Amino acid sequence: MNKKQWIGLCLTVIGLTIFSYYFLEWYSARQSAESLTTSEAKQYEISTPSKENETQNINQTETEIKTDTSLQEEPVQIPASKVNHQLGDKVAYLIIPKIQKKYSIYWGADDKVLKKGVGMFVSDLTTTPSGNGHTVLSGHRDTVFTELGQLKENDQLIVEYENKTYTYKINKHWITDSEDRTVIVEKSEPTLTLTTCYPFDYIGDAPDRYIIESSLLSIR
Repeated sequence: MNKKQWIGLCLTVIGLTIFSYYFLEWYSARQSAESLTTSEAKQYEISTPSKENETQNINQTETEIKTDTSLQEEPVQIPASKVNHQLGDKVAYLIIPKIQKKYSIYWGADDKVLKKGVGMFVSDLTTTPSGNGHTVLSGHRDTVFTELGQLKENDQLIVEYENKTYTYKINKHWITDSEDRTVIVEKSEPTLTLTTCYPFDYIGDAPDRYIIESSLLSIR
């Protein structure tokens, strides 16, 4: 084998090694998004009320929540930064019945954590679902949040955290600049926000962010 052939072989091996490394990272993150089993789909099945009853049912549920929380004079918000989880630990699950998906949620939202799957943002402004404030979940569009664009207002999001199930209703979604940090703000009411890069089919570093905001319907 001459020198040129040797160099070519080395470059090929290096290229395959790099490709394999990134493929394994991508595959690992994809594995954190599971399709719901038949039994899980039934468990999380959402009844679809008629349009004339939809508003009434939602208002009734919200009234029940307010009645329950009114037993506490002022719910105390506990910032996520005060919660004792280790960075990268799996702490919860996100279930989206509309697209029949269940995602593992990891503590933190830095690049290393997001390579695992969905990350829960940790800051003084955000909380866990039990913290009575703003919970923010982030994920890459090309691994876990590939189907977020299918979700609409009034679709439901479910978070299982510390043996409790939190159900949210989507209120709105919008697109903003990738550097916009105004999404990470304190909320006076329990809120769940999902964020991912946008456009969904963009190759490379996407210029925008896709945001979904939802409000708490129930805890059980």
